[in-house]
Amino acid sequence: MNGKTFLFLLIAVGAFSLLRIVSQWRGLSRKKRGLDWDEQFIQNLRKAGVDTFEPQAVDFFFTLPTRAACEQVAFALRPDGYTLDIKEDDAGGFSLHAQRSMRLIISEMQALTARFGQLAQQHGGTYDNWAVARR
Repeated sequence: MNGKTFLFLLIAVGAFSLLRIVSQWRGLSRKKRGLDWDEQFIQNLRKAGVDTFEPQAVDFFFTLPTRAACEQVAFALRPDGYTLDIKEDDAGGFSLHAQRSMRLIISEMQALTARFGQLAQQHGGTYDNWAVARR
């Protein structure tokens, strides 16, 4: 093996090692930051070919202890243009389904998740997240 070949191999190994180090560092950085559910779900929708910048029918789900609690949450959502549906489940609890057509912007969906989580908690229930409705 001559000097040029050895130098070429040494540079190639060094470049590969540097690439691995950068790749690992970026992976750790991403894990530390952590993708939240909204961001991850929107990214997966984009990968699946959904144009998240065009309005989509989005379903939001709440579980609440009473019909009165559902009606209070519905009252808070109705002015924002949500279509609402309340159903009693087999265990005696209630679910509230809210739907609205909207663009899926990560920061906006994160803000809605925070708002809806607080709203559900104020009425003794939980916010069970959102999904894109099938058309």
